[in-house]
Amino acid sequence: MHGARGSIIIVLVAFALLLVQSVFSRVLAPYPFSPYLGLPLVFALGTARGVRVLRGATTAFAIGYLYDLFTGNPLGLHTFVFVVGYLTSWLLGYLLTFRGVVFEMLLTFTLTVLLAGLLEVIRGFTPGGMAWSGVTLTITLFASAFATALVAPILFAIVRWIDPESERAPT
Repeated sequence: MHGARGSIIIVLVAFALLLVQSVFSRVLAPYPFSPYLGLPLVFALGTARGVRVLRGATTAFAIGYLYDLFTGNPLGLHTFVFVVGYLTSWLLGYLLTFRGVVFEMLLTFTLTVLLAGLLEVIRGFTPGGMAWSGVTLTITLFASAFATALVAPILFAIVRWIDPESERAPT
């Protein structure tokens, strides 16, 4: 039961982060440097040994659903991408033994670029989606991934503080 409580608190933290991001987006981060504040929470759960796959995927689903509600995108778009991001980070956390701030930042940067690219490809199939040029899209993807990677260690630490089960045991 402790794990479910931790997931609920993490979803509430994601909700609070989304509120802050939506209210202060122009002040905190100018246009191309707007971070995906929910992704590092999902990646932290994915790389944590104490979090079961179903619990982490369900939490990623809830955070992605909140993102869909806040951004006005079609429901299921961020939900799908966040669950894919969780499963990818779970696989990388399982396969790799690297840990620490540098690993968290590199993982977040790489997966954010890949998932944001996937998001734009999916948006291309929706009405009115993907009206970007290649250079603008590339700059936006990398700037957003860079901003997300900068805040990742803080959000990883928040997840470890909220949910002690997400703390990785030494390998």
